Amino acid sequence: MTTPRIKAIRGLAVVASLGAAALVLSACGAPGAPQTQPSGSAAIVKPVKPTSPINLDILDASGDLLGTKPVFEAFKKANPDLVGSISYETAAATDVTGKLKAQSLGGSVSVTMVLGGTGVVGPAVQQNLLIKQYPDYQKYLPDLSTVFDKPRMELQDLSGGYGLMNRWGPSGPFIQYNPHVVKDVPDTPAALLAWAKAHPKRFTYAQPPNSGSAWIFLQGLPYLLHDKDPSDPVNGWAKTWAYLQELNKYTAPYPSSSTIIGQQFGAGQLDLMPQIVGIDIVSRQNGTIPPDSGIASFKNQVLLGDGHFWLIPKGVSPQTLYVDLALERFMMTDKQQAATLSAAAGELTTANKKVTTKDASSAAQAGIQQYGRPDFYPKAFSTGKTVATLSASELQKAFDIWNEKIGGAAG
Repeated sequence: MTTPRIKAIRGLAVVASLGAAALVLSACGAPGAPQTQPSGSAAIVKPVKPTSPINLDILDASGDLLGTKPVFEAFKKANPDLVGSISYETAAATDVTGKLKAQSLGGSVSVTMVLGGTGVVGPAVQQNLLIKQYPDYQKYLPDLSTVFDKPRMELQDLSGGYGLMNRWGPSGPFIQYNPHVVKDVPDTPAALLAWAKAHPKRFTYAQPPNSGSAWIFLQGLPYLLHDKDPSDPVNGWAKTWAYLQELNKYTAPYPSSSTIIGQQFGAGQLDLMPQIVGIDIVSRQNGTIPPDSGIASFKNQVLLGDGHFWLIPKGVSPQTLYVDLALERFMMTDKQQAATLSAAAGELTTANKKVTTKDASSAAQAGIQQYGRPDFYPKAFSTGKTVATLSASELQKAFDIWNEKIGGAAG
């Protein structure tokens, strides 16, 4: 979720038009063996149940395993005829496309599933590296109408059918503050600017391309400032860019990640910073920031949806495809979705609309009670308006403009 849950949602614009390609079933390949995939074929490969257990290699580019590793292990235990072993590896979201591309060009796709958010889906789809799951394999997968409500379906739609959303929740932006220093917490962008001007270098946010809290803050501002078109950072964010240029005069240097800004806040170098749900919960729990750090909403709070997808690389064998699809069905059941809820993973919501914190284990409920701010987040979720975030392509445009106008102008 890297830190939990830093991905987001909007429309199908992220998915470029792709020339169809298909996997090739190797008649003599061993069950689960990687397959090559020629371009130009329009066939859809039929999943084949393996005759012996196969090994899975899971690539996590979103911190997803923090909440879902127990689900993988539970699937392995429940299906010894399908899974022999599971190996786990991590990568930055920006590195996934290159890794998959290299394996594809080398004719041996060893990664069996990718866990990622918007920053993974868009580039991988554009490079034709993912299997389209919906509608091509719909009969093997959950009926989404029984699992998702409208906000969840908006996130699912972002993948254009190339992924299955497995984690979801309202993310932010919120304001994290030092309660021993900040007595009058800013609750509007104007108040935040005034506070930063009065307390130079005591507020900042991380570089948006590398930080979930920062890119959620960035995308929340057009709504809070009533900009022309929050979905269009090029032509619709005039107020946002002007605001950030003014705010830039008073911020501390922009850290390169959510981890670093959290460390700075924890060390007392900052008194105020943007925050999202997952990082707030996990960072107070692991000691990165003080447990008594305050959290506050903006007036007319908007909540940017946030989530992860499970993605299947093109080039996996028909046997691996069979197991991947079975694993996804397993993941979306009420029981397994409930297993992802915990303070340790920073999770207060699930991708399955029917599953809430009441369905979590007693241990998870105890952790949520201690670190999940039960006096704050439930009310914030119920009163804030959940909105869709940018597509990957529009988000990249926003990053480019930020780098040019804000990051490049930082003193």
